Amino acid sequence: MQTTDVRETSPERGGRSLVDLLPAGRSLFAVTTLAVFLAVASFAVFGASGRALVGAILCPTLVVLASIDLRHRLLPNTIVFPAIVAVLLAVAGANPHGFFEHLWAGLALGGFLLVFVLVFPAGLGMGDAKVGFLIGFALGWRTLSAMVIAFFGLFLAALWIISRQGLSARRQSLPFGPFLAFGTIVAFFLT
Repeated sequence: MQTTDVRETSPERGGRSLVDLLPAGRSLFAVTTLAVFLAVASFAVFGASGRALVGAILCPTLVVLASIDLRHRLLPNTIVFPAIVAVLLAVAGANPHGFFEHLWAGLALGGFLLVFVLVFPAGLGMGDAKVGFLIGFALGWRTLSAMVIAFFGLFLAALWIISRQGLSARRQSLPFGPFLAFGTIVAFFLT
């Protein structure tokens, strides 16, 4: 059996190890604090339920992914794929009758973002599409709310940047992962 060392470099990560991508210093403290807070909040809000377990997996994962995407413009498979498996197992165990709703939502959002990546490769990355699968699998029917919030947040950020830097800022790119994370976390707790 082959094992993967987190210090091992990968072409997907631009030759950097996963350890190099993770936050450090003050960022590590902030990311860890927020991740733990959201995991605890998930159980505080939803009790000892399957939804709370999904939130305890999903929210910290998205916080870590957002911090990596902000700094490196990358959403590593070594985090996304295990999170997808964990969320699918949690949903299947907690809500077997609703599993296919979550499965279809994940396939729909991931597929939509994948088509967007293939048609407009400069707009999104493959990591965004893979995170779309994760979000859909976790949220089920609440996926649409998460995407509306994410796109609205992205729109506001773009307006703010243009207002500060002028029309020349239209060519500037923004990482979409933090907006996906924000929209998903808000939709998870409020819908």
